[in-house]
Amino acid sequence: MRDTGAVDINELTRKILDRRAKETDPLKIVQAGHPALRRRAVAARGRIDVELLLELAQAMTITMREAPGVGLAAPQVGLPLSFYVVEDGFASEPGEDEDDDLLERRPLALRALLDPVVEPLGTRKVFAFEGCLSVDGWQSIVPRSRRVRLRGTELLPGGALEEIDEEHEGWTARIFQHETDHLAGTLCHDLSVPRSFIDSAYGSHYGDLGEAVRRLGLTGEIADLAPGEVSIG
Repeated sequence: MRDTGAVDINELTRKILDRRAKETDPLKIVQAGHPALRRRAVAARGRIDVELLLELAQAMTITMREAPGVGLAAPQVGLPLSFYVVEDGFASEPGEDEDDDLLERRPLALRALLDPVVEPLGTRKVFAFEGCLSVDGWQSIVPRSRRVRLRGTELLPGGALEEIDEEHEGWTARIFQHETDHLAGTLCHDLSVPRSFIDSAYGSHYGDLGEAVRRLGLTGEIADLAPGEVSIG
């Protein structure tokens, strides 16, 4: 029997990729209001040709880097497919003590994942401002689990598929939670602390979350954070 779902996804992927004038051009990132951002993505494994998936991964990587961002999910380019790319080239300042990094941000090599599942581990939550390439120019404070278990399938550079089962923490865990949410039709701002939605231009005013609590009138768990702290639980 013909798999019409696979044909639809392959044809839509090809259509999206062919909108570029040349292969090195970025894809268009759709913005909040586009229906692809609110649909539950369909499973990728077995639905899309590997060669086409490799081309999609390359195009999404170009798009993510040019934006710039640290992750990009297929729904963000108008494709309701359970697939995303992530990469964080973060480099700490010389002499910076990692123990003083409250958000525990570390470099993350380029990866492409199909059908990822993220499971929170432990009770500790970390509050931090997040932005989204599909809500350009805005940020909000989003509480995330500090540690997560990540399962899924990784697309390797040569096209091989590898099952993964890993644990991540800190900012890397936040990236995986953010991108996996996209596959369920959820934007980070849906999960944000009420009243914390701000124009990104104001972000520098709230480097300490205590300032955000005071100046934006935030309430709830975030108001229980000690000065200079970002996590609770």
